[in-house]
Amino acid sequence: MADIPVDPQTSSISGGNDPARNQGSLRVPLYETSTFVFESAEAGRRYFEVVYGGASTEPGEEIGYSYSRLDAPNLRVAEERIAAWEECEDALVFNSGTAAMATVFMRVLRPGDTVLHSTPVYGGTASLLRGVMGEFGVTAIPFGPEDTIDDLEAKLDGRSPKLVFVETPANPTNDVFDLEVVVGIARRHGAVSVCDNTFLSPVWQRPARHGIDLVAHSATKYLGGHSDITAGAVAGPRELIEPIRKLRYQIGTTAQPWTAWMLTRSLETLQVRVERQTGNATRLAEFLSAHPKVTRVSHLSLLRPGDRGYEAYRKQAAGPGAMVTFDVAGGEEEVFRFLDSLRVIRHAVSLGGTETIVSLPWYASHANIPAEERLALGIAQSTVRMSVGLEAADDLIADLSQALERA
Repeated sequence: MADIPVDPQTSSISGGNDPARNQGSLRVPLYETSTFVFESAEAGRRYFEVVYGGASTEPGEEIGYSYSRLDAPNLRVAEERIAAWEECEDALVFNSGTAAMATVFMRVLRPGDTVLHSTPVYGGTASLLRGVMGEFGVTAIPFGPEDTIDDLEAKLDGRSPKLVFVETPANPTNDVFDLEVVVGIARRHGAVSVCDNTFLSPVWQRPARHGIDLVAHSATKYLGGHSDITAGAVAGPRELIEPIRKLRYQIGTTAQPWTAWMLTRSLETLQVRVERQTGNATRLAEFLSAHPKVTRVSHLSLLRPGDRGYEAYRKQAAGPGAMVTFDVAGGEEEVFRFLDSLRVIRHAVSLGGTETIVSLPWYASHANIPAEERLALGIAQSTVRMSVGLEAADDLIADLSQALERA
């Protein structure tokens, strides 16, 4: 199938699986093994020459496998399908989204380097950039959704970044960042650009189309889609992916075969799930925006000409996604009553699963960010982040309605 151009949805069903090499199995088998047998001594020598010795494979050469911490057949299948979705040459799967981000940062950044990053970002990413990488001597400089290239140059104050990181739409505010600005500043300085595409998934946004070098995901979320695995993914050109792959070998951030097998299963239904979730989210956002006990609603379907982020959204995304953020009128007491009154919707962290869940970023995903910064970013104690699932929209609306009445 690699020789025939097909839609990513088609690749999601059969990409990477050759039944002739798997006893005729229609489904991708699970290779639940820690080690693999070499066909010959020469094959073993060649494998480690490539993996550890720095040699490159020849066109069409397959070096096989040796040990599942390094690589495995199930990883290759999931990676081919993710690369197809993101319209990239190659992809890697990791044991979590944080592992994916940490491996990229460790590969690109060195002590004394500067990284530009959008804000807000997921709290775990913020901890990596400001905390872990900061301890290694990396300077992290945040930028907002309205910043232009000139604004970013002013923030850099003569420094040249090695990496420009953007999360768009932003977690949890749904702020839209213009990918052209990110790519523009990165190319001006010869930096690597990275986009976290978790919120919209490749169904609605493909950053590589707009010049982004590396596209990252917490594959636990929409790519996995069933709240039963933790995984991460990075897609991009082979020249950038290969050094990250070799670092993944060395530090052991590789996903397990079972995780990759489950992820492969989930990618088959990515489009139908995300389309249904997005339809539900659009209805819920409309309902919430008219409710007297809701003071603010953020969903990309509500953006109108003249709104901040509207032009970038229309330019780089094909749909609004299924993440809705809103504020319950009042404060901690009211929002706690709202959460405790829900009967269909669950109070839990994470997102992108088949079920609708809500969480409080103030106390959960962004609790490690200073309080004054959270408030400045639009994250309050009463802010609710809702990941909309596949339930009947009318049932979700009814549940929100009765819980808000009790808030």
